[in-house]
Amino acid sequence: MNIPQTLQTPQASLTLGSVPRPLRLPRGQVLACTGGCLWITSDALAGRRDSDIVLESGQSFVTPQAATYFVGAPRGSGVLSFSSLDTPV
Repeated sequence: MNIPQTLQTPQASLTLGSVPRPLRLPRGQVLACTGGCLWITSDALAGRRDSDIVLESGQSFVTPQAATYFVGAPRGSGVLSFSSLDTPV
């Protein structure tokens, strides 16, 4: 029996490595890189000029729609923190 797993939005910071981690995120989720460099991709970004997002330390990105986003740190490791649009980053 194959039971689908529900991906939860983390509430704390995550340290990520080179293997992209799938995160199911709502629209308007603020993703902030607080260390290293992070790469973000998703089908939700297809067709946009910036279909792959690269965040350096101190930069942030707001998810345009609810979807699964794959986040990794191709340069070794990176730290990702989460907030919503009504919470300061």
